Amino acid sequence: MRGFLKTLFYITLVAVVIAAAGLYGGLLLPPLQAFQAEAAQEVRDKDALTPDAGFVLSNEHEKGLLAAISRRQQELDLREEELKAREARLASIKTDLDARAAVLKKTHADIEASLKKLDEAGNDRAKRLVKIFESMGPEDAAPRLEKLDQDIAVMILATISEKKAAKILAFIEPARAARLSQAIRLK
Repeated sequence: MRGFLKTLFYITLVAVVIAAAGLYGGLLLPPLQAFQAEAAQEVRDKDALTPDAGFVLSNEHEKGLLAAISRRQQELDLREEELKAREARLASIKTDLDARAAVLKKTHADIEASLKKLDEAGNDRAKRLVKIFESMGPEDAAPRLEKLDQDIAVMILATISEKKAAKILAFIEPARAARLSQAIRLK
C-alpha cells in the first residue's frame, strides 16, 4: 500500500505542477502572443520597405512615397526660386547703395572744397580788415573798433602790433577797452 500511496502522491504532485504551469502560462500567454505579433509585424514592415529582401513595395505605399517625395521636391524648388529672387533684389539694392555712396562721397568732397575756399576767403578778408585798421591812426580806428562786434574787434586787436593796439585802446571808452583787453587775454 505504501507504493500505491507513494505513486498517488507523485501523480498528484505532477498534476499540481502541470496545473500551476498551465495557469501561469495562461496568464502570460496573451501579452507574450501580442509582443510576438508586434515583432513579426515590424519585421514584415521592414522587409516590405527593402526591395532587396525579396518583398515588393505595395503599389499604394509606393505611390504615397513618390507623392511625398514629389511634394518635397516642389517645396524645395519653390524655396530655391524665392532665394534667387531675393539675391537678385539684394544685388540691385547693393548696386543702388554703391551708386548713392559714390554721389555722397563726391558731394562731401565738394562741400569740403567749398568750406576751404570760404575759410581762405574769410582769412583774406580778415587780413585786409586788419591792414585797414593798422593803416588808420589810433584816433580814427578807436571809434570804428568800438562799433564792431567784440569777436571781430578782439581778432583785429590780437592781430595788429602791440604798440598800435595800445594806442587804439587808449582812445576807446575805458569799460569797453577793459572788456576787449580781457577777451584778448583769454584768446
